Amino acid sequence: MNLFLLIVLYVAGCLLFLFLGLLLLRIYLRYSTKIKTSNGISSLEEITLGDLKQWIFIRGTNQNNPVLVFLHGGPGVPLLGMASSRKYDKELIKYFTVVHWDQRGAGKSFNKDIPAHSMTYNRFVEDCNELIEYLCKRFDTSKVFIVAHSGGTVIGLKTVHRYPEKIHAYVGVSQSIDGYDEQKVAYDFLLEQAEKTGDLKRYTAIKAIGPPPYNSPKKYLKQAGNIGHYGGFLADSSIKQYLKMGILMIYFIISPEYSLLEGFRTFLNKGFNFTMNAIWEEYKNINLTKEIQSIKVPVYFFEGKCDMTTPVVLVEKFYDNLNAEKGKNLIIFENSGHLPMIEEKGKYEELLINVVLKKSQNNE
Repeated sequence: MNLFLLIVLYVAGCLLFLFLGLLLLRIYLRYSTKIKTSNGISSLEEITLGDLKQWIFIRGTNQNNPVLVFLHGGPGVPLLGMASSRKYDKELIKYFTVVHWDQRGAGKSFNKDIPAHSMTYNRFVEDCNELIEYLCKRFDTSKVFIVAHSGGTVIGLKTVHRYPEKIHAYVGVSQSIDGYDEQKVAYDFLLEQAEKTGDLKRYTAIKAIGPPPYNSPKKYLKQAGNIGHYGGFLADSSIKQYLKMGILMIYFIISPEYSLLEGFRTFLNKGFNFTMNAIWEEYKNINLTKEIQSIKVPVYFFEGKCDMTTPVVLVEKFYDNLNAEKGKNLIIFENSGHLPMIEEKGKYEELLINVVLKKSQNNE
């Protein structure tokens, strides 16, 4: 009985220590990244988009700066979103008023009562449009910049195509084009790499999963793990880079913008699983090549050379055939995979500030 009591006390002590550590980290993050300029903004807000309460986080050193809306990927995973924005946006908030939005079903905007039938790309686009309208009114502007990553690029490009009059410029980072083709290119890459390295066990496992189309997210996610193994997710597969990825996930838990429940729920992929299952049929059949042949705003694609999640070869084909009346740019990040903003952070920031923003200011 005494041993049992000691074990209970030990576990309780460890949990208390962990809780206090997380609390201190949150306090440190909040105050070490505080906006100190007189016209700055740091605002966590719950707003209604499409009859659903959703969360946004707005930060900038000058509210008169242009508004930049970041669309996280997944779908359903707000990676590089509001939870980690205090760290990763510290340069961008000097030039933009940066807005992070946890899309319906993701992060702070997840709850178990969201109707699965509302999880459609059309609804995501309309949510995005309502967000833009809210921000334009809030900051007395007529247009915003959109920067989208991975799964968020489908929402981003569709929104820009539907509502070009509200957009200064669009930046697609690791742009998704065609669900089936992306998975087919990745599958062929995996077989080639497994055969080249003589990894018979992994080769057999990849063959067992089989080629697309996949009837559920489960097989797709298994192949995604193999892509990471062969350097198709992060170009640099060093321990340092994987630690950076781990820290990104930990930000869900230590972010001052998330409650502990929201943080652990997001860390455990609750929103991701809900979103992927709800949207899978539409997700796997995405084909922006058929849907979008022209864009009426300046468009930029930032693509990692080693990315096999959204392979650059498909983006190049889409780019070559895209009619962009206000200009288009395809920029390859030579030392990146699926996360150029992490693997080549300086180049990513330089392009947004000194190319995308400056060109827009010179042309308007």
